[in-house]
Amino acid sequence: MRHVVRSSVAVIAFALLATSCGSDSGDDAGTTSGAEKVTITSPADGATVQVPFKLAWDSTVPLGPPDTGKDHVHVYVDGDESDYTVVGGTTFQVKDLAPGEHTVEISLQHADHTPVGPTSEVTVTVEGGGGSESPTSDDNGGGGYGY
Repeated sequence: MRHVVRSSVAVIAFALLATSCGSDSGDDAGTTSGAEKVTITSPADGATVQVPFKLAWDSTVPLGPPDTGKDHVHVYVDGDESDYTVVGGTTFQVKDLAPGEHTVEISLQHADHTPVGPTSEVTVTVEGGGGSESPTSDDNGGGGYGY
């Protein structure tokens, strides 16, 4: 009987150990817990804006420049994920965007630029003057990558 109890305890202990090794708290850089989220808070979706305008968002994880090991966001326009700016904070100054309708998007990234998963977007109509199709960052952690 003792052998059966010991075997059962060993099996249960192994199962608990195996499941705990597979869990991910999301506290370390490079991990994902599934609770990560970024949400653009300004401007509102459908807003009419003039350049320059401030893009702002909330994040459920601490953000910072990639060299700190923290997550950051990539800001890009009209679906062109290859032409992005790195921002380690929660605001971005969009300085150059041609008049017309545009979708401004952000995606949460790990320090090594691998996607965490969460994204957010707003559609805005730019009035008046403008410039090129690429936004440029302010001094809030933007690396200017992709420009």
